Amino acid sequence: MAEPRALFDNEPATTQFAGDVVRFLARLRDEGPIGVSLSLPFGLSASMKRYGLDLDETARAVLSIRAALLSASGLDAASEPVPLCVSDQVMFVLNLAVYLDGLLGRAARALGLSRGEAADVVVELLGSN
Repeated sequence: MAEPRALFDNEPATTQFAGDVVRFLARLRDEGPIGVSLSLPFGLSASMKRYGLDLDETARAVLSIRAALLSASGLDAASEPVPLCVSDQVMFVLNLAVYLDGLLGRAARALGLSRGEAADVVVELLGSN
């Protein structure tokens, strides 16, 4: 399994942001379909403000969560879809989060854990890098 790269030059705020996002996604599923939830854009926006991240930094953090989920779960990265980059950065980040929600579910099933437990495994992995 490939180890996820460090998010940035060892910035703790970005790692904390990524941990918050993956835990947020694990809890958000209880509200219903994530793609139509207003909680998703509001939650991401609030976390971005809290940690002072722009859209590019947010997208990189979410992609690091993807790498950590793949690494922790043993899912085949070659067969896992790669989210497409679109010119509208806001839509790109939102689409990444919706994709990550699905990946979190697949990773949890592969690990035999709940979504929350899988999120905790990923947070620990992100923190160790």
